[in-house]
Amino acid sequence: MRADSDPSTHRAREQQIVEHVMRLLDDPRLRIDTTLGRKPVNGLMKDVKQSDRGTDLKRTMTDLDKPDRTLQSQMPLGESIDVTVSQKKWWFLKSPVGRLYVTCVSPTRDLIAGAPIPPMSKAELAKVLSSVPAGPKGVPSTVVVVATAGVVLEARELADRGPDRTVILVEPNDAGGWNASGPVETKALVDLFDPEADDDKQQRINVEIESPESDLGGAGIATDKLAGKLQLPLPFVEGALKSYAKSHPGLVAKRLDGRLVLFREGAVPQSSSAGGSAMPLINKMKALFARKGEMEKKIAFLAERRTALAQQRDRAYEEMHTVEAKEATLKSQFKTATTEITKRRITSQMLQLRKDLERRQQMLSVFNQQIDIVATHLHNLELLHQGKAAQLPATEDITADAAKAEEMLADLQASTEAAASATSTITGGLSDEEQALFEELERESAEPVAQAPAIDEDVRMTLPVTPAQPHPNEPARSPRRSEPEAG
Repeated sequence: MRADSDPSTHRAREQQIVEHVMRLLDDPRLRIDTTLGRKPVNGLMKDVKQSDRGTDLKRTMTDLDKPDRTLQSQMPLGESIDVTVSQKKWWFLKSPVGRLYVTCVSPTRDLIAGAPIPPMSKAELAKVLSSVPAGPKGVPSTVVVVATAGVVLEARELADRGPDRTVILVEPNDAGGWNASGPVETKALVDLFDPEADDDKQQRINVEIESPESDLGGAGIATDKLAGKLQLPLPFVEGALKSYAKSHPGLVAKRLDGRLVLFREGAVPQSSSAGGSAMPLINKMKALFARKGEMEKKIAFLAERRTALAQQRDRAYEEMHTVEAKEATLKSQFKTATTEITKRRITSQMLQLRKDLERRQQMLSVFNQQIDIVATHLHNLELLHQGKAAQLPATEDITADAAKAEEMLADLQASTEAAASATSTITGGLSDEEQALFEELERESAEPVAQAPAIDEDVRMTLPVTPAQPHPNEPARSPRRSEPEAG
């Protein structure tokens, strides 16, 4: 799986699985091995102990010389849940009959150092299993190891069932969900430890359906491919696609060539008049004799046929890809071959492969032609149905309505001009006295009173002194002579 070097991601995964296990303790479906056989945990007395390795985390951060409180708050703690189930004995005593131990393991040192995060190896998983605390003597245990960074493929071999212990592995996957692996005979128990809720799985499926890469109008979405891409159980994906088709008109989930496919039932979905499984019998008979809904039936049939052909074409492409990969392998073997006999054998194999490719290419050409013919016919029917469903008016009706509209606009224009003329007559004229007063007020408002601008005192001292001019009616004064004072 794709490793994530963010410590908070591993912490969130750890918290998610712990919360899920605590809810499972009250679920009647959780049945573990006990001395009494496989029994539900919620029907027995439970002794639940939770612990973590927070002290070891602090010690490791100190050893690596990274005493960072912020980083410490984001790190996974290595939480574990130890549940011992018992039954009553002698009225007031209890006797252990089974045990469930869940432990979360993360690459602590790599997360602290910021190094690349590898999945857990087989040796590391064996070490984790050997360090599981011992339970009550003679009591079978169910051990669940949660690897927040995933495990290598070889490590899954350790998820088995023995006489006194059953091992289950839980890990996140690249599709955004979880994988739980364990013994085949305990598949129902193993599936319970998937912490992803059904609503979250449905949401992931909806996002994939609504993505731009989906081809609902062409080959559709096949459940087996979607289940493989999202790493979800096939029955759950089939139920999700059926539910999505019911809630989205125009889509249909139908089994084509042995697998369920979600596709668009043409641009014009079938109406109730075309008949259906939920249509009453009397209405079906009426539609049959009235020949209603024939075009909708044709559109639905052609859409289904187009999807089935596109699915066959996609499978042919996949087979061609496999043959091409085999041809490339043979070419590589031919280059490294040292004997002529080997080269002749490889040449003969490649010749047969190329003939097989030519035949498959011819089959693909047939598929493409068939899809093109069906799609063209489907498109023509959709256009015809849309033209009839629109119920557009006739040309004569459009012309008559246009003439009536022009007459109405002419009447409206005449009414508007009459209203404007009446308004100007009422408000535009003045009497002689009003006109005289109006002109007088206009003259007064046009003669502003001249006022000398105010001059600042500092500016005034710098201005040159100009001798005062006598008034025209006032006699001129002789200038005074400056005489020296006596004495």
